[in-house]
Amino acid sequence: MHSTFVCTLTAAVLTVALRAQNSLVVPTLHATLDALSYEWIAGATDSHRQQTLVGSSHLGAMQGQYIQVIELRRTAVAEAYLAGSANMTVRLSTSPNAPLACSNAFADNIGANVVQCFSGAVTLPASPATGSAGTAVAWTPDNTVRIELTVPFLYQGGTLCIDVTGQPIAGQQTWWMADAAEEVVSGSHAIEIGTGCGVYGGPLHQWSQVQARSLVVGGYGVFRAQGAANTVALAMFGAPSAGPIPLSLFGIPTPGCNCHLDPLQPILMIPAFFELEPQAFAGTPAMAEVLVPLPAVPQALGFQMTTQWFDLAQMAVSNAISWQVANATPTLDMALVEGNPAGAVGTVTTYLAHVLRFEYQ
Repeated sequence: MHSTFVCTLTAAVLTVALRAQNSLVVPTLHATLDALSYEWIAGATDSHRQQTLVGSSHLGAMQGQYIQVIELRRTAVAEAYLAGSANMTVRLSTSPNAPLACSNAFADNIGANVVQCFSGAVTLPASPATGSAGTAVAWTPDNTVRIELTVPFLYQGGTLCIDVTGQPIAGQQTWWMADAAEEVVSGSHAIEIGTGCGVYGGPLHQWSQVQARSLVVGGYGVFRAQGAANTVALAMFGAPSAGPIPLSLFGIPTPGCNCHLDPLQPILMIPAFFELEPQAFAGTPAMAEVLVPLPAVPQALGFQMTTQWFDLAQMAVSNAISWQVANATPTLDMALVEGNPAGAVGTVTTYLAHVLRFEYQ
C-alpha cells in the first residue's frame, strides 16, 4: 500500500515537472540562432513602455495552456553586459488587433481579458560577450532576462499582447540589449521631390517624413510632420505635380512656398494635431502623425502616391515625399509599440520585435 502510494505520488510529481518544461521560442527560427537585430529592455536604463503583439501563427502549441514564464535573450555581440535590475509590470491579454494592424494607441491593443501577471523587480544578469551577430546563443541564465509570472495567463488563441512597463532602479541601470527579430521587406521606398517652407525642418524645410518600413499591405502607412504644439495640419495625399506650384496661385500669400501635388488630380486630406511627447526636451518640435490603412489585396502591392503636409498655423507646406508600397507581403506576424509610460501613444514597428521564449503548461 505504502509503495503504491509513493509510486503514484512520484509519478504525479514527475508529470507536473515534465509539463512545466514545455517551452516555445518565437520566432522559432531563432530558437538558438541570434536574430538580425536587437532592442532595449523596458526599465533597464530608462522608463519605457513596450507592447509586443504576437500573432497566432506562432502560438499554436500554447493554445489552451497557461503561460508561466517569459524570457528575453541577449543579442550576440562581443560585449559583456553588467548585472542590474529593473522594476517591471507585465500585463497579458488577447489583442483585438493583428500585429500588422496594431494601433499606435496603447489602450487600443489591449484585450478585454487583460491580466496583470507580474509586478516587481527583474534581474538583468551579468552576461559575458557571446561573439558576433548571427551566432548561436543558448537560453542560459547568464544570457537571459527571466520574468516568472506570479499570475499565469491562459492563452486561448488570437493575437497575444504583452504589455510591459519598465522603471529603472537607482544604481541598478545597465546597458543590456535583447535579441530582436527583424523582417526586411523589399520594395518600399520614399523619395524627396521638393523642399518645404516655414520654420521647421532645417535649411531645406524637410519637416515631413514617411516611415518607409511601414509601407506594407495589411498594415498602416505611418506619416509624420513637425510643427508647433497644439496647432493643426493637413496631411495631403495625391499625384505629384510636374513641377513646383507657388501657393500664391491658390490665393495663399506665402512667398517661397510651393505645392508639389497635382491640383487637377484627386487629393485626400487628413487633419492631425501637432502634439508634444511627454517629458520632451525644451525646444523639441511637436509631432503630428496619421496612420493610413494599406489593404491586404494584390492591387495594393507596389501602389504609389505622394504626400505633402500643410501647416494651417504658419500657412506653410512641407517637403513632399513620393512613396511606394512594398511588392512583397510581410510574414513576421509580430509588432512592437513603444514609448513613454506617461504617453497614450507610442511608435509602431511591424517589422521588428523581441525574440521571446515562453514556458507554459
